[in-house]
Amino acid sequence: MASLLFLGASGQVGGAFLQVFRSKYPDIPITAFLRSSALDNALENLGNVTVVHGDFEEHDKLAELSASHSIIIDCAASFFPQVTEDILRGVRQTKFPKPPPILLHLSGTGNFVDGGKSGTFVPQERPFNDANPDQVRKIDSTYPPNGAADELILKAASDGIVNAFFVCPAGIYGTSVNHIGGTASASIFGVWVNRSISNVETLGFSPYIGPGTSVMRTVHVDDVVELMMLVFAKALATWQSYQPNDVYQNFYIAVDETHPTKPLAEAFAALLYRNKKIAEPIVKSVPFEEAGKVAV
Repeated sequence: MASLLFLGASGQVGGAFLQVFRSKYPDIPITAFLRSSALDNALENLGNVTVVHGDFEEHDKLAELSASHSIIIDCAASFFPQVTEDILRGVRQTKFPKPPPILLHLSGTGNFVDGGKSGTFVPQERPFNDANPDQVRKIDSTYPPNGAADELILKAASDGIVNAFFVCPAGIYGTSVNHIGGTASASIFGVWVNRSISNVETLGFSPYIGPGTSVMRTVHVDDVVELMMLVFAKALATWQSYQPNDVYQNFYIAVDETHPTKPLAEAFAALLYRNKKIAEPIVKSVPFEEAGKVAV
């Protein structure tokens, strides 16, 4: 029987995904690899779940776990290519070589930011088309912050080592009632929101660049989970017919809404003022160089 190694159970997406996954696939054994023991009971209550504690500095442990599972879902480490290297090192030593193990990797659309510095919305063709295999082939470490890990997986998949699938969300927002850790865990912010909040706290005001008409694309956490479930179903359905070049058609972007950056800055200012993190709900237009983390 297939078995699943899962990374990211305590995260915004991973914690919601596991609950939905278990409802759909009640019999697949799951090994959850995470640092904290806070979710141990909740995870074990899902049934047929083994919790292994550790961190991403334990390279051999992660490789060994990867080698002993036929499915790996990584919702935790798109910024850390070393983790991807450890997973793939394990996959190369897999106990389940035929067909190759499935790797479902949560990446991100930060790869495709256009680099504009004016704060002005410039209509253009979409910078990346996930349905175009030639564009997927170009993803490498020059596409920060996720491209270095993506490149490693694309190479391994094209070499026939792993059957890889990518879900690539825009800025994730919201909470999910499905989160394994309940309300408190579901309220954990994702990368984009955390960066924005930290930036406002550091600056003492909420910045936007220029006129603030440039846009940020977002997606609700539950929509990301739904897409991941659809992609996983495809992975199962096509597992036996896998071909190495299939990976270039297995890249899926999750984008739902588009927001000008000035209203977003206003929303963050109001939130942090309400939570007493800044003295006043000040929103400022600033040059790119003075906008802090939101500009990189």
